[in-house]
Amino acid sequence: MSASLGDISEIQVGYQSREGIRAHPDGSHFLLQARDFNNLHQVDWSNLTRFTPAGSTTKSEIQPGDVLFLAKGQENFACPINCVTNHVLAANSFYILRPDRATILPEYLAWWLNQTPAKEYIKLNRSGSSLPFLSVSALSRLEVPIPLIEVQRKIGELEMLRKKEADLLGLYLSKKSVLIQTVCLNAIIE
Repeated sequence: MSASLGDISEIQVGYQSREGIRAHPDGSHFLLQARDFNNLHQVDWSNLTRFTPAGSTTKSEIQPGDVLFLAKGQENFACPINCVTNHVLAANSFYILRPDRATILPEYLAWWLNQTPAKEYIKLNRSGSSLPFLSVSALSRLEVPIPLIEVQRKIGELEMLRKKEADLLGLYLSKKSVLIQTVCLNAIIE
């Protein structure tokens, strides 16, 4: 079974500011931007821009269970949001997907949006040359295969474990590099 993304998920545009974002250490909200993601498309919550938004922010406030989709730029990706602090807004380069959890799990949806068939659809349907973007209407037409919830859960868990392994492997390689450098430096000092 499959369904178009617009039929199984609400799609909201991230926070749009008329005056631009001005960082302020005592701001009421945080802004999540593309630069706040690592190369595994995981959020680094520690360096979000703090600011005070103008106007309503309800629709662009991130909630657990949302999927963020980077719609602008050369590399489009999706990321499930499992936990979030209060008052975090997605920047306007993101779409906030709120999946119908009775039909599709956020972790599975994010995984699917990062797979080759979805990426090919996205590439074919983007507009603009210097800063390509995917419109809400084009994204809403994307067909998403919908396996049983248990299969979705297992795929989501496997993806989480893959990313955790990649994090650990990166940490291991970094520590190994420091160790080798230290041993080599010590060898020439003696």
